[in-house]
Amino acid sequence: MIQSDIFTPFAESMTSKSPHTIAAYIRDLKHFAIYWHELEGTNLTLQTVDDILPADIRGYMGQCHRQNLSKTTMQRRIASLRSWFRFLEQQGLVKNNPASLVSTPKTGKRLPRAPSEEDTARLLEYKSPVKQSDPDWLLKRDRAILELLYGSGLRINEMCGLNLKDINLREREARVMGKGNKERVVPLGSQSIAALKAYMESLAQKIGPGGADTPLFLGVKQLEKRCRLNPRQVQRLIQERRRWLGLPEKTTPHALRHAFATHLLQAGADLRAIQEMLGHASLSTTQKYTHLDRAGLAKIYDAAHPRAKRA
Repeated sequence: MIQSDIFTPFAESMTSKSPHTIAAYIRDLKHFAIYWHELEGTNLTLQTVDDILPADIRGYMGQCHRQNLSKTTMQRRIASLRSWFRFLEQQGLVKNNPASLVSTPKTGKRLPRAPSEEDTARLLEYKSPVKQSDPDWLLKRDRAILELLYGSGLRINEMCGLNLKDINLREREARVMGKGNKERVVPLGSQSIAALKAYMESLAQKIGPGGADTPLFLGVKQLEKRCRLNPRQVQRLIQERRRWLGLPEKTTPHALRHAFATHLLQAGADLRAIQEMLGHASLSTTQKYTHLDRAGLAKIYDAAHPRAKRA
């Protein structure tokens, strides 16, 4: 149903996108190719792609709606089609972009879910049971992971991508490669520094001095080969801790990033400083955190504004 190489040039052109984004776009396009085959009874090829009309795209989105796909998924699927047709236009393979004439499904603003300071502290301080032969090293690694996620607001992929050379304990900072290969420097708090120092000393005892490209966080089974810890392993780590502690399911690696921003904002941190530390390209992305704690804002108002004080 799908010509094997029909999407390959498009995937190769997205050099600024992450592998996860590229994989999601190609997956979306393959879904549309299946829909086209069912609709027309023919394969989607570069020779037939110019036959696609806006009405066909609307029909596809209607099918997505009937399948009860989320608005977010539908938004990404139409975005994938627009990007692909834009690429085909640039290559002179189509005359216009039919997906550009199809409106994007609207979604309500979904606020990030952040665990409370109390739940976050419990998650970080809990010493989970370890069955490995060297629990001390593993506990130090896990503590450093959690302190970085919460203490510096890193994305899970950013944290897993760190090398030893990216950590500067003396300057109290870490050099992070964010989305779109944009580099930024984030501060390290005292708890993060203590956890990282303990872990890095323990790591050096196990593998010796690491080189410039040695990953900061290594997997237990891949320790000898110095293989990088992957995001899924970190997700399992936090999932296990959450279950042991009976914390809500929303306590995820990304929720610690939300907690980082929310707790800073509640403590009076500047919004633009938070934007820079999170690596947000737009301030509007960071502003969503201002809507999270209306009760906290009300307390600040009642305590600070002259006209809010009551007898």
